[in-house]
Amino acid sequence: MMKYQKILLLICIIFFIPPNYVLKAQRTKSSTNSGEQRFSEKGLRDNRHFFYFINPTLSNFGDIDDTALFKKAIQRDIISQILYMKFIFHDSFTEIRKVQEILITLYTKTIIKEHETAKKLLNNYAPEVIKSNKYINKHYLELGYKNLVGSKQFMVMADNFKENLFSLKLYQYIKAIKKAKLAKRYAILSLLFTRFDKKRDLKNYKHYNFDDLEKLILEMDQDSKENLLLLHYDNYYKVKDKVSFYDKIWLEPNLQEIDEYKEYFNKK
Repeated sequence: MMKYQKILLLICIIFFIPPNYVLKAQRTKSSTNSGEQRFSEKGLRDNRHFFYFINPTLSNFGDIDDTALFKKAIQRDIISQILYMKFIFHDSFTEIRKVQEILITLYTKTIIKEHETAKKLLNNYAPEVIKSNKYINKHYLELGYKNLVGSKQFMVMADNFKENLFSLKLYQYIKAIKKAKLAKRYAILSLLFTRFDKKRDLKNYKHYNFDDLEKLILEMDQDSKENLLLLHYDNYYKVKDKVSFYDKIWLEPNLQEIDEYKEYFNKK
């Protein structure tokens, strides 16, 4: 249902915007160039992937600054789609690049936070897990640290790409976030094995899916249960609330908040 609402919103805005009013610029030959069209198509596909990937984390843990940046990126992404559908490919690609610049900032901040959270979880659980003297518990802890190191390596690789390779940087940052989330998942798994190994034979669990782990977390004490549950949802790229932040902005984009378009969208 949300998908069709987004399509309808785009169609309404497209027909509402006069053809000669986009950044107060007329279409030029370059804006209809087939190369720019291909670049815009790829950029829009890439950005959709970048948004969907980071949306759960920012919806669950984003602070005021993060969500403000994310909102701005979503608004510009909507504008880039509008421009593309009006065949103004040059300006569409310009907006796509602006979106990616914002996303690079968001991804960088997110990775740093993911690293801090993963390291804190692993270090906090390590004494209890090691004390249990169970191979499987310590193995999961080791996998957690290993993935944390791998995440940092992907981040360093992305940071050292050429500055203008926005899309390639973001794809590497995705790999870094995936590794960091795996580190957190293994940290939680090592704790759950340590805490519940005496209560039940966890070795009979051949596959630990989302629901199985959620049930174990719900048996934890109240102080740690809520935070672990939110981390668990985030580690599986799920939003704890019913509506994600990305969908909320799409429902009410307020495109007039973007300076270049303020004059037009404030018109009655």
